[in-house]
Amino acid sequence: MADADKEIIIIGGGPVGCVAALALEREGFYPIILEAQSRNDLAPEGRTLALSWNSYLILNQLECWPKELETYPIQKIDISDKGNFGSASVRAEEIQVPSLGFAVRFRDLLDVLRSKVDASSVRINYDSTATSIQRLSDGVKVSVQSNGQSQQHDVRLVIMADGGRSLDIAGLSLKKTIDRDHDAIVGLVTASAQPTDIAYERFTSSGPIALLPRGNKYSFVWSVPRNSSEKLLHLSDDAFLKEFQTTFGRRCGQFQHVEARMSYPLSTRIAEQPRVGGIISIGNASQALHPVAAQGLNLGLRDAWELGQFCAETSPELLPTSSFTKNFIKKRRVDRFTTTTLSTALDHLFSNKLFGLSGPLGLGLLGLDIISPLKKRIFRKFIFGARG
Repeated sequence: MADADKEIIIIGGGPVGCVAALALEREGFYPIILEAQSRNDLAPEGRTLALSWNSYLILNQLECWPKELETYPIQKIDISDKGNFGSASVRAEEIQVPSLGFAVRFRDLLDVLRSKVDASSVRINYDSTATSIQRLSDGVKVSVQSNGQSQQHDVRLVIMADGGRSLDIAGLSLKKTIDRDHDAIVGLVTASAQPTDIAYERFTSSGPIALLPRGNKYSFVWSVPRNSSEKLLHLSDDAFLKEFQTTFGRRCGQFQHVEARMSYPLSTRIAEQPRVGGIISIGNASQALHPVAAQGLNLGLRDAWELGQFCAETSPELLPTSSFTKNFIKKRRVDRFTTTTLSTALDHLFSNKLFGLSGPLGLGLLGLDIISPLKKRIFRKFIFGARG
């Protein structure tokens, strides 16, 4: 039977919410996940994640990296600015890690995490939405609509991990939004050059393109101006491949087939942090980053892991206090600020080739490739966060 003093509500059953729940259960807490979607809802086939080596370590600690999870190691990242001479590359051995990370299908990772949750003492309620949060003297009362039924939970702590969809019921709002009027087109392509263990980050005049190895295919994320994304989405496969080839170039040979195309709006969103006790926001509910450096989920997993450890160091009766909330925000501040700043700077510099910056940017990439200590320092920050 669960100890009521150690019950915690997590709003959102995606990867960050599941990792937070498993990290908390590991420390003796009794998390309850509220997930708005059905258990059988499937993520898009083309959605692929770039998990850092540090994220692998977190998932492995939670025994969420089974042998049957299909993953594709990334040993090298090739970075280039199309049309300019500057380029850089980084290899795992330069950063002193066994691998820079892994490409993983989002659907596969989520299934592994939810199966692990199902086999644990964590409760996960699907088709469930939090409708209100009320602060109490010794905790939080959460009102829930679950499968058409109204419920209430009195818990010590509420963790917002649903990408920010429930910020309003916590009395929070977005503090800052950076929207450069770009959409991401994602999907899968095959090319004449078979994928290996190399990921590509290609900066172009329309926006960055990322290619991740996924078996005999590449998963791609292409940032395009919002006023052209619909047109590109509705092109025939051959016409789309022609546009994609022209924009990316021939670094991976001839692109031959495309599938699973879809799009979503790109922006960086920074939410207000809770000022009262009993509420913590993590992952995209706290900061949703542009995917240019593939840092959003990795930062969210660090949020979730460190929250589990921080709760373990705190007496349950102190979880609802404002001092607990403030101290956790302080603990995560440097990592969140550093990662958000680096991601936003990359987006700003390479998505807006204005005012004659292309030459200096090329020199910057060349300098990054030549100055090994600088490269190591920057990429360890991307992999491990502030402690890198």
